[in-house]
Amino acid sequence: MAAIAVRPLTLKKMEALGFSLMIVVAVLMAAAVWGGSHRFQEDVVLNSGEYYLYTLNGHQWSTVYFSIKSTGPVTICITDGTGVEMLKSGEGPLCFFKAEGLTSIEKIWRFPEKGPLYLVLVPAPGTRQARVSITVKSGLVLW
Repeated sequence: MAAIAVRPLTLKKMEALGFSLMIVVAVLMAAAVWGGSHRFQEDVVLNSGEYYLYTLNGHQWSTVYFSIKSTGPVTICITDGTGVEMLKSGEGPLCFFKAEGLTSIEKIWRFPEKGPLYLVLVPAPGTRQARVSITVKSGLVLW
């Protein structure tokens, strides 16, 4: 039988190549995670009949985390451009995600399609005024 012998110098070259490839992959992954990530925080006051609209950009592989705390009940909706047009015309929007009458929510949500999508906040009927604190983080979530 023939035996294959690897000289120490060749083994060291293979180790150096493997290490270099690991560094390149780590740098590219870090750029993808931090370059595609976004964080937003704002406090708004919503009066009866008003709504708040925030644009979410993403792809099918990205996620959005949002945390909303309010002094009064609000409806939270994630919709597309068609839903926004329906909202502007006075109809209720069609939502990919909808939660009604909440004062607090924390949610991680995956994009069903390429963005832009819109996070819409509407005060519940009968609410005169709601102070809302919004935190949005988007990008890749690795867990």
